[in-house]
Amino acid sequence: MELTEASGQQHYKQTYYQVEITSHDGTPLRATVYQPALPLNQTAPLIIHAHGFGAFRVSDPYSLYAKIAYTGEAALKAWKSGYWMISYDQRGFGSSGGKISMMDPKKEVKDVSSIIDWAINNIPNLKKDSGTNDKDYSIGMTGESYGGGAQLLASVMDERIDAIIPVTTWYDFTMAINKGATKTLWPAVLYYGGELGSAFDINEETAIAFSSALSNEITDDVIQQWQERSLSYYCDQQRYPQADALLIQAFSDSILSVNHALKAMECFEKGGKDAHAILIQDGHNIPIVDGYTRFPFFSIDESIHCGTQEFDLINTALSWWDEKLKGIPNTEHTLSKYCVSLDYDNGIALTTIEPDYKTFTFKEQEVASGLSGLTEIFMQPIDNFVDLFRFTDNEHFEISPLENQPTGGTLRPLFIPFKQVTQQRIVFGTPKAKLSVSYDEDKSIPLLYVGLGKRKAGKSSIELVNRQVSSLTGNNVNDIELAAISTRLEKGDTLGLLVYGYHAHYMFRSPFWPTTARIEGSIAVPFFEQQP
Repeated sequence: MELTEASGQQHYKQTYYQVEITSHDGTPLRATVYQPALPLNQTAPLIIHAHGFGAFRVSDPYSLYAKIAYTGEAALKAWKSGYWMISYDQRGFGSSGGKISMMDPKKEVKDVSSIIDWAINNIPNLKKDSGTNDKDYSIGMTGESYGGGAQLLASVMDERIDAIIPVTTWYDFTMAINKGATKTLWPAVLYYGGELGSAFDINEETAIAFSSALSNEITDDVIQQWQERSLSYYCDQQRYPQADALLIQAFSDSILSVNHALKAMECFEKGGKDAHAILIQDGHNIPIVDGYTRFPFFSIDESIHCGTQEFDLINTALSWWDEKLKGIPNTEHTLSKYCVSLDYDNGIALTTIEPDYKTFTFKEQEVASGLSGLTEIFMQPIDNFVDLFRFTDNEHFEISPLENQPTGGTLRPLFIPFKQVTQQRIVFGTPKAKLSVSYDEDKSIPLLYVGLGKRKAGKSSIELVNRQVSSLTGNNVNDIELAAISTRLEKGDTLGLLVYGYHAHYMFRSPFWPTTARIEGSIAVPFFEQQP
């Protein structure tokens, strides 16, 4: 341990060094230990940083991960603020050994406990929790996506973890893979990106699971495998997390929706833990398909508007750890139970989620499965360009009778208008759909993809709210929850249902030859009366 002297008193020098930690089964895990500037007579809590899938640890303060990844930046901020910090290469990635088992509780999750064991035995001046247990230390964690999954599951398995910040991660893997029709692009990105990022260290069981998602032939064994790697599996057994949690999830995340955070919140609260949710705009994204964000594939907001307050997310993470691990009251960053982003500049603060659901029913409409929406990647930019020359004054916009006739359904997505608002309204929560899809029996089974759409006052383009779309299967009633959304409707805006016969996220899922499908049913939309 490097020491320095200041004001006649010896300190631990602020520095970092590389170590190899032998995990529970002998697998070597490479890690970087960040030592804070700390007087010899003081102690400091520990933050463990777990990286995302296909990535690697924060090996030094100047690495790419430390500069562009939120959790890397937050972990380094903690180090510079007087915390010990360990960032490690997860099993199979970076310089660590072993094979990737996609967060197997007996492997990757247990690795977290091995790192804690090593830290207790090798790092001096670790802060202990107040209480009678002399072996209970103040330990926090952070990490996004795959690293978030490590935190959720480790908090169930290891009671020594006190405060976690999982970012855009899963509560239930099966919600993400959807046995009916899995999104094609994400399994491909994760599998091939994971193989390259790990130098082809994905184990056979995980490779089979990815292949089944890509081919849409998901077996019961694969479903069981994913369930055992999900927090939902343990919550259903009343095995709850043992750490407090600050959950960060994104409305526009195209693989891990806000639904995961909302359900995880319920699990933490059942276990009697303090949990808060920060619901932002950006998360996992596929470039072009999901529009454009600061960084391709993964990008999150720098701050969030929570009612009348605006919080910088890095400072908020540090305040959370200070409160939970150092006992410093959080007076500057007092968080509501739910901080809900409506867009990059507006948000609401809620203590509970109790939306006012309004149900909209529509009669049978036809849509071309495999065709409708195929040209959107070209047509949507044209719509947006044309709308630049449509000038609308929302304050003086005259509400005209809503044109109830649906549009599109052949080349363009089918848009079924529900409601044109006469004043500002907030939509936030989980839409509930009961939709029947039918087709002629001599045709291929159709797949349709639905999401809420918003047409702004005086504009022609129709926006897929939060870019969230869910799949429906043919010749049955789809009684499902759609992805949670958040948006603000201004005077004159029209809310409705967008129905696609083709969507890029489900590439190769639709029938080769277009099939005429029929859809009818109802959507319950969550409205909030509270103003931002």
